[in-house]
Amino acid sequence: MSATELHPELSGVAAEVPQTPSRYRNGALCAVLVALCMWVAWPVADMGLLDDWSYARTAQIYAQTGHFAYNGWATAILGWQIAWGALFIKVFGFSFTMLRVSMLPIAMATVFLFHQILVRFGVNSRNAVIGTLTLGLSPLFLPLADSFMTDIPGLLVILICIYCCQRAIASASTRSAILWLVLAAASNVAGGTVRQIAWLGTLVLVPTTGWMLRRRRGVLPVSLTLWAASVATIFVCMKWYARQPYSISESAFGLFATARLWALFFIPHDVGGSVLLSLLVLYPIVVPWLSTVRHLHAAAVRMLVFAFVICEALQYAFHMSLPWLRSNLILAEFAPHRSAGAQNPDRFLLPSWGSFVLAALVTVTGLLLLASIVQDRVRRAEAASTTGRPAHLAYALLLPYTISYFLLLCPRASVGFLFDRYLLGVMPVFIVWLLLFYQRRVGDRLPRASIACVAVLALLGIAGTHDWFAWQRARGAAIDEVLASGVAATDIQGGFEADGWTQIQHGHVNNRRIVTPSDAYVKPANLLYIPAECTSDFAEYTPAIHPVYSVGFNREPCFAPTEYPQVAYTRWLPPFHDTVSVQKLAVR
Repeated sequence: MSATELHPELSGVAAEVPQTPSRYRNGALCAVLVALCMWVAWPVADMGLLDDWSYARTAQIYAQTGHFAYNGWATAILGWQIAWGALFIKVFGFSFTMLRVSMLPIAMATVFLFHQILVRFGVNSRNAVIGTLTLGLSPLFLPLADSFMTDIPGLLVILICIYCCQRAIASASTRSAILWLVLAAASNVAGGTVRQIAWLGTLVLVPTTGWMLRRRRGVLPVSLTLWAASVATIFVCMKWYARQPYSISESAFGLFATARLWALFFIPHDVGGSVLLSLLVLYPIVVPWLSTVRHLHAAAVRMLVFAFVICEALQYAFHMSLPWLRSNLILAEFAPHRSAGAQNPDRFLLPSWGSFVLAALVTVTGLLLLASIVQDRVRRAEAASTTGRPAHLAYALLLPYTISYFLLLCPRASVGFLFDRYLLGVMPVFIVWLLLFYQRRVGDRLPRASIACVAVLALLGIAGTHDWFAWQRARGAAIDEVLASGVAATDIQGGFEADGWTQIQHGHVNNRRIVTPSDAYVKPANLLYIPAECTSDFAEYTPAIHPVYSVGFNREPCFAPTEYPQVAYTRWLPPFHDTVSVQKLAVR
């Protein structure tokens, strides 16, 4: 029995897609364009990005010894990404830049595969290209693709699973469907070792597909067997990881347990913020609904204004402002890592009035989209009552995964650690749903405004990524000046990435959450002689560093100017010129 017979409304969507040359050509061109934009930003710096200094050290040791060696910072297992990075280290030698080069084929494969997924879900050629570039040129995607972080490899693993599930549903024979399900589960179990949340593929997507194909004899028992085998394998992997020295095991229950009762308000705060931020990064696909305001009658306009006021009041009550989440990426200029001393509050790219206008625009567009969705659901419910028409493949397949993904984010939200980059795991789902909804309700072609929004977000992502690496090249040059004068690396407080790398050259990160060995954490002596207002938030984790000098972008209290010259650098975003200064601790 074919998938079309199982779900009549999927004709032309669940069936095998014609293998036209343009289908592969467009996906390949999107991948090449993203690769070019990644390297236009010139991601060259002898320093890590976000947490990847820790992963780089694990890859370096693996290349030297063939063994995994964690260092007290990674909460991801890292898995195959370490072997992949070690291969490049073996061939070309170790450098942070070379590890970023190793991510290029992974990012390109992610973009290409997502385009194929969009086409298989029934998105037309033009809209599939726009949807693919909305992901690939996003300010969330580009900087992570130029790093050795696990976010892009984890996304690729999920997309592989979705693609295999699509092929299983589209298969004409039961045997072929089962083979695709086996491939989906096996690839996801192996690939999910890079980032645990990627295991949602085999834990949710595979059984969901098996249930959708339950009328085919033998498919449901096979999918249940695959699920049980996957759970057992994942359990073994997690047990292995928990026993590794200096690994950081993290569970949902453990995160909830560490959250104070008052801190639980972070859950609605961060979940609401993630919805608003999703609307912003997906604005190329959301923007068409802004034009629907012209067709609203007076009563609908009043309801829209009322809903907008309620949304703004809720944002004010929950202290939600653009960019809505703790941002590590371009939208807030990597602000938490700008300073070598006490961290600065996030500095958004726009002035306060600009942030308000942009936030209001996103909120209004989101409300218009929501109104359209509600109206569509009412119409479809009425149609289903007479025709019994089931849900679309994309919703039936991806909804359980999306719900599970957000449920797993709630524990991190409860302790205030829901970062904007976590939205990458659900961005493809939202893009698929929005494009299919647009094609069904509005028309076949996204407007030119969508292309303009893709270009604007791409320019923001490219420029912001360039500026971050320009910052770090300047910071590295300033650190090199101090080192060249005979100062030890452990006497320099150089910021999150630099300090983390220095620390793991002299041992491990001093993390309270390390279980093995039990005596890994020690009370850091480097906090005793520096006033709290001058202490880096990362100082507790880096006891090997006893700062005499601080290298940062801003003047810090308790630090005095030195004879070392400032290092100037050029940015592509305002302010267009900035400097890095070397300061000396004036209070001991």
